[in-house]
Amino acid sequence: MAEYALAWRPSRRLSVRSMWALWLVCLTLTPGALALQHATSLQVETISSIHAGSLIAFLWILLAWLWPVRAMRHQVLILTVALAFGTHVLTTVAIDGDWLLASRLALATVVQAAVTLGVYRWRIGDDNLTPHRPRDIVDLAVASLVGALVVIPLAPARGVWLTSTTFELFWWTALSTAYVFVGSACTMLLVQRRPRTEAIPTRIMDVYVQLLVTGVCIGAVFTFNDLPLTWIVMLPAIWAGLSLGPWTSAAYSLTGTLAVVLAQALPAANRAYGTSELTNILLLDSLMTAFVFVVLLLSLLRDQRAHLAGEVVRRRQEAVDQAGLLGTVFESINEALVLMDTEGVVQLHNAAAVQILGRERLTTEPGCWLRRMSEGPSFTYTYDRDGSDDGTLVLAVQLAPVQYAGSDSVVAIVRDVTTEQRRIEELASFAAVAAHDLKSPLAAVQGWMEVAEDELDGNPQLALQALQRGRHATDRMTREIEDWLTYNVAREGVVQPEPIALQPLLDAIAASYPGVDFVVRTPDTVMVDPTLLRHLLANLIGNAVKYTHPGERPSITVRSFSGGERGWVRLYVVDAGIGIPEGEETAIFEPFRRASSVQGSYEGSGLGLALCQRIVRRHGGLITAQRNEGPGTTITVTLPRG
Repeated sequence: MAEYALAWRPSRRLSVRSMWALWLVCLTLTPGALALQHATSLQVETISSIHAGSLIAFLWILLAWLWPVRAMRHQVLILTVALAFGTHVLTTVAIDGDWLLASRLALATVVQAAVTLGVYRWRIGDDNLTPHRPRDIVDLAVASLVGALVVIPLAPARGVWLTSTTFELFWWTALSTAYVFVGSACTMLLVQRRPRTEAIPTRIMDVYVQLLVTGVCIGAVFTFNDLPLTWIVMLPAIWAGLSLGPWTSAAYSLTGTLAVVLAQALPAANRAYGTSELTNILLLDSLMTAFVFVVLLLSLLRDQRAHLAGEVVRRRQEAVDQAGLLGTVFESINEALVLMDTEGVVQLHNAAAVQILGRERLTTEPGCWLRRMSEGPSFTYTYDRDGSDDGTLVLAVQLAPVQYAGSDSVVAIVRDVTTEQRRIEELASFAAVAAHDLKSPLAAVQGWMEVAEDELDGNPQLALQALQRGRHATDRMTREIEDWLTYNVAREGVVQPEPIALQPLLDAIAASYPGVDFVVRTPDTVMVDPTLLRHLLANLIGNAVKYTHPGERPSITVRSFSGGERGWVRLYVVDAGIGIPEGEETAIFEPFRRASSVQGSYEGSGLGLALCQRIVRRHGGLITAQRNEGPGTTITVTLPRG
């Protein structure tokens, strides 16, 4: 709390014009203060009961020290010290005519003000010297006492020297300290008043009542001086400190102090005091110093408490707002966030964690991550969520130790990189396909073009056959490129579904295969993207026709049903071809993956069925392959009903 209070509510800075005005006021008041000190010098001890000269010198040097224009600060400070010394010398010479005495008193006054300011600045720690913490009042009182003690060897007043009596030294030190402390504290608080919005509200009637009570208490102390009633003066001080703000407390304290000073100054100017009366004056000044000290200390403590209470409310609201913001971010982020203790017990998680891991595995899987933390803070692994093909994910896990609720914890950031991993694998497969399947047709085109060129004059028939074979090779390469482009469009393109009747579209595709026996019974309508549906059916029919035993006539049956599942149409494509090797019913849907029975004997890139699966999934459906009991394969497709 002490460190935070160092920068707490700095006072409002004064303008250059205001600083010049106060600086000139100090210049004007200095001769008057010295004349007042001389007029109130005690005839017995030759020590003045007024110490306004030291106070004004302190305030004057303080103004120069805090000059708003940094470039002028040193010049103004030097000018102020010179004028303070010169004004004190000239005024004292005009009163007493003793240059040596005047120089000694002027030097002591300036040194006292400078030492007090230096000690106070060192204790405060920055240039915001207006008291704004309870500690500042204590520091100012200590600095005032140090400044008074330091200059005693310089004989700061008439009759004050190292050889003076203990009473004289104590008298001068106590009064000088009281004037500098009370006057500077009240003046700084009054001059650098805070904005009205920051001030603690005070009723003026309370101030009048408190002044009246204070006067009554002080009067009671000196009227009944044979009774121990000094303590009652502290009662209005405590009351004022607990009910007034710093600025009002300073005005209240300064008003009461000036009344006491005037009450002392008027008799002192006309008659001498006896020892008992000097003791009463010292007691009264000490009592008023303690009074002001208590008032300002309690008011600053009350002001700081009010500010800190408001700061607590503000910080609490900020914490609530930040917690709400972090909660929103925590829940809306796409990556899974899991906070767990060092034993793997989950303390917090977001919605994405449930979506990625599943609610049942969410409580057990984080423990597996902790066991792998010794390998490194990040790793990637395959996660089988529910045993299905779609439930196999590739997860990237990042672990970091944190402190939560006062104990060691670990936060895990889990990202589903299945799509990225598959994309990388597809790119690698495509590179292999491009290096082999696209290079082979290009080499064939080049070779047959050379044959056609050689036989163009001698054997036109052979040249024509070569050109036809070259065109066949380019057609093959074109189909593979179109499959790849369509595969990417099916993944990233915009799907625009509309109702489409299956029978006319399949009849048109079947008409392009005149040497194939077709049975098409598809009375249903589906809600799909027409372009993607055409690619889907063309690939399925094309595969059924292509993967037939050599020399056999292809036979294909296509049927659709819509009664089994509400809102869905189930489409069956049955062929009598070579069939799928056992155990490869799922693998053939992977990009660039072909059945082991067709590699080397049938052309193809391995993208056809992968493209079909992607099209079906983009529409929310399913596609499967199954070996027939007899020859051939059955492809089952589920699409939205139109």
